[in-house]
Amino acid sequence: MPEPVILSIRDTVGAALRFVRENVRFVVTVAALAALAQAVLLPLGPNLAWMAAVLLAVLAAHTALTTAALGGPPTEGLSANAGRVGLAMLLVGIVLAIIFIMLMFIAMSFMIAPYQAEVQAAGENQEALQAIVERALREQQHIMSYAMFAGAVIAFLITTRFYLVVPATVDRKRISVFDSWRMTRGNFLRVVGARLLLLGPAFILASALQSLLATAVGAPTSDPVLMLNYAQANLLGFAIFYTLSIFLQIVIYSVLEAALSAKIYRKLA
Repeated sequence: MPEPVILSIRDTVGAALRFVRENVRFVVTVAALAALAQAVLLPLGPNLAWMAAVLLAVLAAHTALTTAALGGPPTEGLSANAGRVGLAMLLVGIVLAIIFIMLMFIAMSFMIAPYQAEVQAAGENQEALQAIVERALREQQHIMSYAMFAGAVIAFLITTRFYLVVPATVDRKRISVFDSWRMTRGNFLRVVGARLLLLGPAFILASALQSLLATAVGAPTSDPVLMLNYAQANLLGFAIFYTLSIFLQIVIYSVLEAALSAKIYRKLA
């Protein structure tokens, strides 16, 4: 029976950083192409076609970066690879959505519990039930905050077990989801550590720069409705913000995500 592979956090993080350092021009090019690809539709404003363009551009960029980090030609079979990666991530998203729905159901049950007598008295009166739910959300906000925090932690832990989905799918030329669960067995905490060590600071840096960019162009990022109104009133500012935000997200965070998952996959596959 082969000896289990012990993942080194230092080595995998170092390998991911070396990939980025040795391929800076390629990384910047991929990020710029993805940012510009979605920008083509921005003159039409934020609509479904633009959102699809953003999704496809980011997906193609992540697939190309992962392929390169695995040592393969990044543009060879890119559309097919990106399609398989997209379907694989959709399956992971469905798993997370089911867990999130269950968590929200539990949270709502706890929030409504103190008002059970009022709910029974309301019977089939939808307006009365709606008023009770709104009051519960207002008066029991801490429960929803706890649920959202728990959801974020659970999502992080589950995505750690599914962390090798993208490189496995690219390398094996087939949708590979649950193989990641098997490969990360025995190294779960090390994968967690590598993600926190490398991607935590990258996420903070990318978010900070995007916040500064939003402040510079006056984009209200905290409220989707206000952002939509801003886009309608200042399409140029909206276009600048999203184009540069996507570029920063890919060149600072996404490339490290792709490189780290690829290097861990190579070690554990």
